[in-house]
Amino acid sequence: MKKRRFDFLFSIKYILLILTIICLVSLVFTYSRGDTIGVYKTAVSKLFSPISNAITGIGDYFSEKKQLSAEKEELQAKIEQLEEENRLLLEQLKKYQSDYYSLNEMKSLLEIKDEFASYPMVGAKVIAKENGNWFSKFTINRGSNDGIEKDMNVIAAGGLAGIVTQVGPDYAVVTSILDDQMNVSAIGRTSRASCMVMGDIDAMSEGYIRLMYMKKDADIREYDEIITSPTSSKYLPDLTIGYAVLLQTDPNNMTMSGYLIPAVDFENIENVMVIMKRK
Repeated sequence: MKKRRFDFLFSIKYILLILTIICLVSLVFTYSRGDTIGVYKTAVSKLFSPISNAITGIGDYFSEKKQLSAEKEELQAKIEQLEEENRLLLEQLKKYQSDYYSLNEMKSLLEIKDEFASYPMVGAKVIAKENGNWFSKFTINRGSNDGIEKDMNVIAAGGLAGIVTQVGPDYAVVTSILDDQMNVSAIGRTSRASCMVMGDIDAMSEGYIRLMYMKKDADIREYDEIITSPTSSKYLPDLTIGYAVLLQTDPNNMTMSGYLIPAVDFENIENVMVIMKRK
């Protein structure tokens, strides 16, 4: 039994020896034949080429992603810079527009002042107003300390703005002709036909004033200029109020009515003149 086991182990040793010799011979033969090495190199190259390409592709992907991220950050910074420049330009444009409007407003006020040179006037700024787009009542920065009194007429760029209804030492409240409590005796500048200008809350929301009590045969046409009447109890004569529109005959078939587009831009009024003389 021991002999058989010995023979088996002996056989394995010989087999390992033979395999070792074969490997050594193969190595010597391989190093002595350069073309065989080339074959091996080619085989290895084909084996690892897909892996190498995959690694290269992954590297290129992350490199491109990093570059895109940098470009995105640069573009975002540029957008933010342009937005800031745009904001500054818009602010500057608003200031120019405000200055331009104020300049035109002051120019118009000076023209009115020249037209009514016989009336003493004092300039004032609007410092507060009621809520809403249209100035039903507003406050100016002149008061009794400046000689302002109740019932003094107030004009703005374009014509009549309203009348002083409340006075403090350094302020005054002006009720505009848009207010639904206001009635102004008026006439057509050309026709001299009489009419009545009346504030109306519904019409005010549309930027109009009511024009009423015109005779059916009154020579007042669309867009005729309407001015204060000499017979008005509180308003000085010949102050422009606005322009007639939407005229129609009343149901009684004896009178006409319509609306008036105010001569004053009540939505943007900033400066006014107070006529220092009461009717």
